[in-house]
Amino acid sequence: MHKPDPMETILARLMPPAMSEAGRFDLEAMLDELAGTATPAAPVKPTGVTWMRRLLTAGIAATGVAAAWIFPLASTPVPSSWAHPSSPARAGLVLVGESDRVESMSDAGWQEDADGAPMQATRLSVVEENSLLDEQTGIVMQVSEPREEIFLMPVSTF
Repeated sequence: MHKPDPMETILARLMPPAMSEAGRFDLEAMLDELAGTATPAAPVKPTGVTWMRRLLTAGIAATGVAAAWIFPLASTPVPSSWAHPSSPARAGLVLVGESDRVESMSDAGWQEDADGAPMQATRLSVVEENSLLDEQTGIVMQVSEPREEIFLMPVSTF
């Protein structure tokens, strides 16, 4: 095994040499110059109007929230053209066809309804598809909406 003295000299060679005093002073002077001079911050004067300003801000915020709640309730809802196929279509789009299909069915066991009656649950994976024709370009778009449903069938007891 090596003696500790030669091991220390080997490790000492791996360490970088220390920075000279003149180099350290130059580096500190450059950092001070880049940092600039610190200007003393002016003390904040306490005012008695702070509570009034907070009250005014709270009142404005409350008015905004009240307006956001009241205005949507006051206007009558506009029926969406996509809500039902018999409604008038948007300009240029015509509903060509629609279909619903069940992709998979699986048994989900027994569940209880809101009244506590036992029900046999069946999980359905359904896909609803609508075909829309763009009259301007002649492109037929197909919009698919997958969804999962649970079908509950009452269980009769004997």
